Amino acid sequence: MEQKWRSFLIQAGAVFKNDSVLYFRGSREKLAALPNTIITDLSHLGLIAIAGEEARVFLQNLLTNDIREVNDQRSQLTGLCNPKGRLFAIFQLFQWNTHFYLSLPHSILESTLKRLSIYILRTRVSLINDSDHYCRFGLAGLQADNMLAQLLNITPLTANEVYQTPNLCIIRMPDQLPRFEIMGEFNFIQELWNELKKAADPVGTRIWELLTIRAGIARIYPETQELFIPQQVNLELSGGVSFTKGCYPGQEIIARMHYRGKPSRRMLLAYILTDKPPKPADPLYVSNNNDKEHVGEIVAAESTLDGGYDSLVVLHTASLEKGEIVLNNEMKSKLIFQKLPYEVPL
Repeated sequence: MEQKWRSFLIQAGAVFKNDSVLYFRGSREKLAALPNTIITDLSHLGLIAIAGEEARVFLQNLLTNDIREVNDQRSQLTGLCNPKGRLFAIFQLFQWNTHFYLSLPHSILESTLKRLSIYILRTRVSLINDSDHYCRFGLAGLQADNMLAQLLNITPLTANEVYQTPNLCIIRMPDQLPRFEIMGEFNFIQELWNELKKAADPVGTRIWELLTIRAGIARIYPETQELFIPQQVNLELSGGVSFTKGCYPGQEIIARMHYRGKPSRRMLLAYILTDKPPKPADPLYVSNNNDKEHVGEIVAAESTLDGGYDSLVVLHTASLEKGEIVLNNEMKSKLIFQKLPYEVPL
């Protein structure tokens, strides 16, 4: 994290745990309704910069989406898979100034850098951990786009659209709710934060991740690296997979699933009332199955403002007709399924 940015946030009331903001002192986080506008630090997300004249070709040969569609006005979701088609990471990929950038959870940044480095060989490209170079925050809520338009006279209007200047980059995230990732140099970002917080409630990092879960966007964490095929976490339904771009690691397996059948496992949104926070890769079971049949895993989960946890879960779709699904085989921790913002074919 950029140290001046961390100091600035602490002076603004931020309480940190490692690189994540737990909450802001004096904020209305517990009273805020999520459709209202919120602002939060995004230092829990790492940033990999890819530089060099062959950067686009390098990424095109590795990632699940068509990198030719990325430019200074368009970002995309994309993934990195192993040769068996299982996801090592999911990124928000964008181009800013002369570099490409991959945004991902900080907890898998180092392992992802090592995996990407294997493929460099003689390619004229360099990989840089740029997490501490820029300051980043998120803005979300029904008035978020209007607030940016009033301050900057322009705002990204559609999912994955980018607005940028040499000092500022704003990405509209895939979500029904107006939601933006904002990045830039300290002085500019500090000023923009101060203007936006006049009408936005500062909140902890978990609120941003809760919105990501409700948008049906999967994250990959250390516990789930190389566990899921892209279709199992709905990456193609979120626009993160191209089936026409050509070869990349795992492409044959991913394409075969697309053209010859449908996944037996899919990602769903569920509410879980439990005292124990669900963790990535925690197992799910059918409650009335005496054999304790393992039918799925937690992808991500965050506590809600009214108790319990909203969770993205990957399940064998056939298990939905066998009985109630529970967390860690605990009968009281059943899953109550919610509607995702996109249709999931079952």
